[in-house]
Amino acid sequence: MKKRYIVYGLLIVLLLLSIIPSLTPVLPVIQLPGEVLWAWPGGKSFLGGLFGAGFTNTFLATLVTFVIVLIMAFRLRAKSRTANDVPSGFYNFFEMLVEMLYGYVENAAGKWAKNFFPFFMTFILWIVVSNWMELVPGVDSIGKWENLPHFEAEKAVQLAEAEAEAAGVHLSEEEILEIEETVHHEVDEANVGNVQNGIILTKASEPKPDDADWTIVPYLRAAATDLNFTLAIAIISVIMTQYYGMKAQGMKYWSKFFTWNGDKIKENPLAIMDTGVGILEFVSEVFKIVSFAFRLLGNIFAGQVLLFVIGSLVPVANLLFWFLEFGVGALQGVVFALLTLTFMSGATESHGHDH
Repeated sequence: MKKRYIVYGLLIVLLLLSIIPSLTPVLPVIQLPGEVLWAWPGGKSFLGGLFGAGFTNTFLATLVTFVIVLIMAFRLRAKSRTANDVPSGFYNFFEMLVEMLYGYVENAAGKWAKNFFPFFMTFILWIVVSNWMELVPGVDSIGKWENLPHFEAEKAVQLAEAEAEAAGVHLSEEEILEIEETVHHEVDEANVGNVQNGIILTKASEPKPDDADWTIVPYLRAAATDLNFTLAIAIISVIMTQYYGMKAQGMKYWSKFFTWNGDKIKENPLAIMDTGVGILEFVSEVFKIVSFAFRLLGNIFAGQVLLFVIGSLVPVANLLFWFLEFGVGALQGVVFALLTLTFMSGATESHGHDH
């Protein structure tokens, strides 16, 4: 009873705070790539740009997610060895979940269940935990201050250096400084009035958060809102699908993609369409990477933006969307794992025409 009143009280406080103009949340700066927390030494890209311009908040969130999953695994494994204790609490729920999911994988994959289940369960845990991270208070809201004009100047310099390098020209320090000063001047011209607490005030003294000179770069941002994360697990999924296809069928596996039967084509020229269909199927197999990556990225990034927008308009209503994103985060992890299981199971089945 007391806990219920505490929740009601907090909701009333949140409602009161949301109608006070000075405390109303503002819409943060939204961008698709992960923000750089720490640049590599010298401000240059690492290994020819392989690791981007620096250490990003989405990569840090990926590492945190990985650590959380490992802690869960080791703690649950330790509890599984205490056979004298009666399972209870979270361990009991997790054991029931694993048994249910393994039974599903066994029905779908048969003898390959032991091979597929580690990927199936890892994808669910990793993706769901990373998706739910955006719902934790402090994620996407606690970070470091960043000067936006300076950030824009850095991007302009990087673009100019890339163009100069492509043309075989090296920019001098004076040219770089000139580019930075030009960007700062353009930003100053666009903003009218004085800056107070990071907010531009117009001549009418109206706050314009969109024109702020400063923003917060969060230390943690949900990993699946970065294409690098979703693309990486999509590549793992598709490559392992081909691996198990070859393991089950040998080199015969590739015959469904690349076929050529000269004798059959001589008898019926339309049989050449089998070759074209095989090539299209191979292209569709490769494009599963794109499908996997952008489906997960689009759903989670859209959910993040939705929470930002609703939070800046009607903070109390964000509680409803919090539960919505909780369900979406779990659903996306399960969908990714189920599709991977389906493709792996299909790859191990023979597509030959033997009787």
